[in-house]
Amino acid sequence: METVVSFSAQTTTSPLQSFLGSLFPNTQSNNNAAIDLKQQLISECRDNIGYCTPEIRQRIEEIMYQLSPLNPTKDTATSPLLQKKWVLEWTSEKEINFFLEKGFSDEITQTLSGDTLTNDIPFVKGGSFGVTGEISIDEQSQGLQRTNFKFTKATLDLAKWGEYSFPPIGAGWFDTIYLDSDLRIDTNSRDDILICKAVT
Repeated sequence: METVVSFSAQTTTSPLQSFLGSLFPNTQSNNNAAIDLKQQLISECRDNIGYCTPEIRQRIEEIMYQLSPLNPTKDTATSPLLQKKWVLEWTSEKEINFFLEKGFSDEITQTLSGDTLTNDIPFVKGGSFGVTGEISIDEQSQGLQRTNFKFTKATLDLAKWGEYSFPPIGAGWFDTIYLDSDLRIDTNSRDDILICKAVT
């Protein structure tokens, strides 16, 4: 984390001020950097929602890995900030991008509540596709960033054509590498990225 010491033509920095500056990094500078990076990231995500070429992924990764060290939330997997409804801003997951790219859905959400995870993909012409799973904190993960998940049910709602349920469809983990009150960045066991904004 960078230490910032200010100088001006009228003042000089004493040895004591320099020492204190080394102990207490410039928090305001970090906050401003995080705000700028978040704006860049969301802009890049919204310009490319539903698409993930190598070039798009590289641009997004460059921003998110600059933002990750500025993460204000310790132990993201156990933080109450994670427990809410999130709307997808961008992902590299091709199965999800299929629904967005083809225009079947225009807003995808994920809700974490207690030990339950729910993904919901509403269709623009009615109906939806959703999956429900169980989540647990990986106590062995560094910084308690990792959440394990296991899907237990998938439901396809075709509106007037009926609703159909499917058996469990997978398991894995995700690491929440950045989390604040309105932004969340995950990487997961499939080497995919998930970037979400909190639903307000």
